[in-house]
Amino acid sequence: MEFREIINSPGMWVASSIMIITIILESAVFLKTGIEEAKRMGIPKEKWMAGLRSAAITAIGPSFAPVIIMMALLAVMGTPTTWMRMNDIGAARSEMAMITLAAKVAGVEPNTATWGLKGFAYALWGMALNNVGWMLAALLLTHRMSKVVASMNSKYDAQTVKLFMAGSGIGLFSFLLAPALVPFKVGTWIAAFTGAASMVVISIVFKNYPHMQEVALGLSIVIGMYVTAAIMG
Repeated sequence: MEFREIINSPGMWVASSIMIITIILESAVFLKTGIEEAKRMGIPKEKWMAGLRSAAITAIGPSFAPVIIMMALLAVMGTPTTWMRMNDIGAARSEMAMITLAAKVAGVEPNTATWGLKGFAYALWGMALNNVGWMLAALLLTHRMSKVVASMNSKYDAQTVKLFMAGSGIGLFSFLLAPALVPFKVGTWIAAFTGAASMVVISIVFKNYPHMQEVALGLSIVIGMYVTAAIMG
């Protein structure tokens, strides 16, 4: 069987679908647990539904970003593996970086005549091991976060803690954005500025419309993408 036939074979589809099924089941468990916890805390249904809608709509914008890199992944890793990895880790750039590193270890070049089952296998292991740190961090630390927040609320002013949490969110987004801004690239700066400006405008103009506030982040991302594409051609 040829290499391309192997990486796109029914067996690979079956193997890849195991992770997809796991992700769907995991998402269902998280959603069910979140709704139960919201009810236990006395959060009104309209509020947690608003958060759910906001998260779903906001996810649309970032989902467009990996499409170009995904095409490269399809050529190198085949459709089943790309389908699995994009739904598992979702970071196309990280996946390409791991494929490149694995190729160097294997002594081959992606998407060339030297790329074969050896490179493919090395890449699979590299991408899998790249997830281990994140999985261990989530396993060991996530369940402790509620205790940390409760402890902070008991020791410090609740409003201060709220501001601290908001600042953490801003810091997280800044951390994710900063590497894209340095070194300077015109297109990246246009996207960042347009997205930020769109977010501010939407938040101010539609401050009395909660549904617009829910979609503000996702909408600003899409606006930034399209404006940059229009300007940069």
